[in-house]
Amino acid sequence: MSKLTLSEWLKRETRADHHRVDQHPLLKPLLKRDVSLEEYATALSALYAPIASLEMALNSSLPANNVDYVLVERAALLKADIEQLGGQAEPAYRIPPSANVAEVVGKLYVLEGSRLGGAMIARHIHSVLGSQAPLRFFTAQPLQAEQWAAFWRCAEHYCPPPSWPALRVSAQQAFEYFIQGVEAEVGSI
Repeated sequence: MSKLTLSEWLKRETRADHHRVDQHPLLKPLLKRDVSLEEYATALSALYAPIASLEMALNSSLPANNVDYVLVERAALLKADIEQLGGQAEPAYRIPPSANVAEVVGKLYVLEGSRLGGAMIARHIHSVLGSQAPLRFFTAQPLQAEQWAAFWRCAEHYCPPPSWPALRVSAQQAFEYFIQGVEAEVGSI
């Protein structure tokens, strides 16, 4: 590949996918100065199906591929926040099982990465909307620096450089699940 670490390489390879999710009109308002409670509720609803679906897929794929990694599940927290806002969580959908370890790690990269900005989003939402905005999803299980470093150690352990292209494809598919979830929410508005 190159002299890049797996972390550097995968971040570079999926930058456009990540940007596409973060900048989607339904999710971008999460960091607006004047985000409304309705925009917040819509963003949470858009996130539920991809989060729940990836968690379900990984719950079976981790043991099936002998990957020793503890998945932090947050779908129930997200559902509780959505319901508190008067919404209803869309059902999760079936994601094909991961055929190999690289596919598992690619999905984990996106799901665990989604935890990174949680504390920042929670602080912002709380500063704008106060206590009317439930924040369990963003605050209960934020990804700490040592946990992110542990994820990368795990990824490097399980994914030698020849497996990186498969890992990238899996991560891109996981980002696409987020886009599908957001677009489904657009269709329901």
